[in-house]
Amino acid sequence: MSKKWRREIKANLDKNQPKLAPNNLSGVTTIKQPIIIQTHSTDDQVMCPFCLYINKLNTFLISTKKGISTSKAKCPDCGNEMMMRSLTKEMTPEEFAEWCYLYAASGYWQKVPFKKYVDRMYKLGWSYRFWKRYKQLKGEDTTEIYQDYVMRKQQEEYEAEQRGEG
Repeated sequence: MSKKWRREIKANLDKNQPKLAPNNLSGVTTIKQPIIIQTHSTDDQVMCPFCLYINKLNTFLISTKKGISTSKAKCPDCGNEMMMRSLTKEMTPEEFAEWCYLYAASGYWQKVPFKKYVDRMYKLGWSYRFWKRYKQLKGEDTTEIYQDYVMRKQQEEYEAEQRGEG
């Protein structure tokens, strides 16, 4: 790969890189990126992606010298820091499994208090769907083993109890 090619790729990826525009009076234009503003109330319920602790957003906020951080948050239960976008993102169990799978290469499972995580996932009713998708992503055998069968049956019984059927 030539140095010129690398330099051009880097310049194209730079969001603030000015581009020549002969039709413009100044002769230069910058590429403006759209600003996306997401607002969340401090009373919104959010879930820590590391220990599945659920509480109001304001309990996760970090105070800095410049005020409250808009990009980072910290879980009061497990103490892990996370990006605000990870904390406020709404995901299904399958989407969460995909998020965890992609993060695993960067040390996701080292940050997780596993016993607490599994218990809370079960209480949310996510266990079967989450682990099924996670195992598919890992490429593990998708045939149901006895342990998965027992977990699925427990999950079904739990959901039936929640609906008042049991």
